[in-house]
Amino acid sequence: MPITFVAYIDESGDTGLDQVKKPGDPKGATEWLILSALVVKIEHDSKMVSWVNDVQSEFTSKRTDLHFNKLLEFKKPLVCSALAKKDCKAFVVMSNKKNIEKYRNHRLDASNKAWIYWFLARLLLERVTEYVHKQPTPNGSNANKLRIVFSRRGGLIYQDFSDYLWKLYWQRDSDDLVLNYRQITWPVIDHDEIFVFDHVKYAGLQLADVVAGAFYQAVEQDRGGSISCDPSCAKLLRPIMYSKNWNWFLGNGVKTMPALHEMDLAEPQKALFNAYGATKSSWQKKG
Repeated sequence: MPITFVAYIDESGDTGLDQVKKPGDPKGATEWLILSALVVKIEHDSKMVSWVNDVQSEFTSKRTDLHFNKLLEFKKPLVCSALAKKDCKAFVVMSNKKNIEKYRNHRLDASNKAWIYWFLARLLLERVTEYVHKQPTPNGSNANKLRIVFSRRGGLIYQDFSDYLWKLYWQRDSDDLVLNYRQITWPVIDHDEIFVFDHVKYAGLQLADVVAGAFYQAVEQDRGGSISCDPSCAKLLRPIMYSKNWNWFLGNGVKTMPALHEMDLAEPQKALFNAYGATKSSWQKKG
């Protein structure tokens, strides 16, 4: 069955859990790990290079690739505003790692540091495949099919994700599935259409990086020389973020782990989520 959509997946932050940064203590791994997906129709996939050029059309760049975190600050909102006008959908899964500092997944070897990445990728694909499945199918096609393209990241063994995906598939109707509130929409998945490429060589991955970088900038409190959270760029991406019922972003295009009321966030970090629909009750501890 022909491919009808492509999902480009990138990330910002790291998988470290041994020591996670705290306010006023910049030592350790990033507080957040954010995975993003930029989903485009297959007929737009050939336009990714031109889209990268379009989002940088208002300034000059000496770099051969687009990397959000390396942009000068005044360029970032220009890029996000331009990307927000494209015919695409964007998704983020945002893990605040403070509450899982030093956590070990006892189902896995202690040396496996990538499990959190693959778990977030699963949550991301649950939402991406739901969206793709609901889209109109091209003439002559019974269902939409998704191509998945990961940005290559050091320390990850991508066969592990393929194995994990198969495991989820075989557990889909059993009680063995952990966190079964939502599932991947399996008719959309083609296991032969999962690829890993270098960020610098694929324009679609560079655009996914813009999404991840904008949301990371919105919540990470200590980003080297930039200390304060800045949600302005992530807010500009609102037109392309996946939502249900028009403006239901949280849990859909913007998924957090854990729930907002369990994170104990600083006030500047809350600004992003308030802009995407969090209410007073979202922050109230349950029970």
